[in-house]
Amino acid sequence: MSSPEPGGHRLYLLRHAESGNISADWRDAGRELTRNGRSQARALGEVLADAGIGLVLCSVAVRARQTAQLLGLAAPVHHLPALYNAGARQILAELAQVNEAVGSVLVVAHAPGIPSLVTSLAGPDSDADALARLRPMYPPATLAGLEFTGSWSELALARVFLTRVPD
Repeated sequence: MSSPEPGGHRLYLLRHAESGNISADWRDAGRELTRNGRSQARALGEVLADAGIGLVLCSVAVRARQTAQLLGLAAPVHHLPALYNAGARQILAELAQVNEAVGSVLVVAHAPGIPSLVTSLAGPDSDADALARLRPMYPPATLAGLEFTGSWSELALARVFLTRVPD
């Protein structure tokens, strides 16, 4: 994958990798990745290795933190409590604070916020085949890549150019 065009940005939206159903403390935020989830995260790291990601915004949930770590990206990771079970609007609010100098951002968070944001941002010039792969499910370890021109704070419409759904 290449970097965004001059004046453009790329946004990668990732639902955390597969996690167990319960945590040791019985709290949702404490759920850890399964063995398969760890493998999924490492594989996604290979997909994203050449994406030029400059910043990772990550939910504070253990499964999201583990996913971000296992990606092995060189970009700084900001763990944001507001991304834990955030809806599309909250994710957009966090993205609006990103420095314009950052060309590509990865968000590692949860459903239904991540799938909802992909759907709401997908413009008419989006890759129809890429979008079709996301429906009707957006399972854990699903990745969507979107590109747009303009500022992070004005993000309202983007072109979906990539999707990766686990086997």
